Amino acid sequence: MGFEEGLNELALFAGAGGGILGGHLLGWRTVCAVEKAPYRREVLLRRQRDGVLPVFPIWDDVRTFDGEPWSGLVDVVSAGFPCQPFSVAGKQRGADDERNGWPDTIRIIRQVQPRFAFLENVPGLLSSGYFGRVLGDLAEAGYDAVWTVLGADDAGAPHRRKRLWILAYPNEV
Repeated sequence: MGFEEGLNELALFAGAGGGILGGHLLGWRTVCAVEKAPYRREVLLRRQRDGVLPVFPIWDDVRTFDGEPWSGLVDVVSAGFPCQPFSVAGKQRGADDERNGWPDTIRIIRQVQPRFAFLENVPGLLSSGYFGRVLGDLAEAGYDAVWTVLGADDAGAPHRRKRLWILAYPNEV
């Protein structure tokens, strides 16, 4: 299964746009983004003004973002939902961590009903006990998923920085 060009993306937890630029390399068009941090939103706006990124609206809080108006308009929901609740470098509080962005991520996926969800997190999610919830929520929303762990070193970089990548797509039941 591969992505085709021309897909419309809704970028949750967009950061300063690194993932958006990656999507653009795949031929995606970002139509909307959500990013909480004011500095990162400002970077996204600057990249729009200087023409590096196309103009798209930016919401400031995934917890209050309503995905329903985007249903039928978005092909891909991308989300690097916060990793602190699952990182082995932290306390691994999972569902008990107020930074856990998964509940809002799956809520928005359910509202938008995209063709794909492209998700990123730390490999610690796999062993956290919470990964089953992620897969279960995706299945309840009508999606199957495949996943792998890749790092910067897999692309030839001199550092590891391993990340979990999850691709969800509608199940054929």
